Amino acid sequence: MNYNQLIAQKQVTIGRAAITACIVLSLLLLPSFASATEKAKKVVQVPFSELIESAKNAGIQQDILFLMTQEVLEKKIDKSSATCLVSLLINAKKAGMPVSILEEKIREGRAKGVAGARISKAIKGMIEEMQFSKQLLSQKTGAEPQETDLRMMCEILSQGISRTQAENFVSSYADKKINIVLEGLRLYALLSQSGVSSHQLNEFTVIVMTDEAVLMRWRELPQLFSIVIRSDVTPNVFMSKAIQAVKLGTLPHNFARELSLQPRSLGVSEESSNDS
Repeated sequence: MNYNQLIAQKQVTIGRAAITACIVLSLLLLPSFASATEKAKKVVQVPFSELIESAKNAGIQQDILFLMTQEVLEKKIDKSSATCLVSLLINAKKAGMPVSILEEKIREGRAKGVAGARISKAIKGMIEEMQFSKQLLSQKTGAEPQETDLRMMCEILSQGISRTQAENFVSSYADKKINIVLEGLRLYALLSQSGVSSHQLNEFTVIVMTDEAVLMRWRELPQLFSIVIRSDVTPNVFMSKAIQAVKLGTLPHNFARELSLQPRSLGVSEESSNDS
């Protein structure tokens, strides 16, 4: 290659580079390229906005969706946590779970300033309890459980009773209606926290579960216990007296008087107690 050819080739290379530079510069000056960054930001926001729309269509309460959207925009909660929470609600709704319980938990958590990750963990735990409760109640009734029953079962499990205890209790009273079983299990769960012996607790439970009227009459016993325990009455002494009262057919308001308490402390009026 001679000198003149080499010079010509360099001029062509320089010319091409100049043309490329002009094209790039022109594109950068175009409005579409000038707003490229803004478009990229919008693309990032699309998945969450679509998720919110899906949640709305699924029937999730709009105040929850507004709360999540607002707090993401205000950077009060990270988008990943908000996305997780909304997704959990959608999946629970599709599975037939009473999401109102979960929505309440989210409202409560955010009102207290609890971190999104912690709320998500709590919601996941609640969904697991719901799934267990739904399966247990379905086995008992042979049908889809009512939301009120499912809610009550979840509340009972939150009292610290184990799944095994719940399963054993339900199977022990297979001949009882589900509302009676749940009332009895609620009573059992609350009293189990009181420190009474398992022997006394089982004895009391067996007695009240023999008759629906007796169970409904004594279902507020844990409330009375919480009042009595503030005095010098020990849990075992209290339960011993309660068992004796039930065996003798003593009405709750008379039992309250024996403990030097007003009948209303038991949450049962004298009039309603005398109906039986």
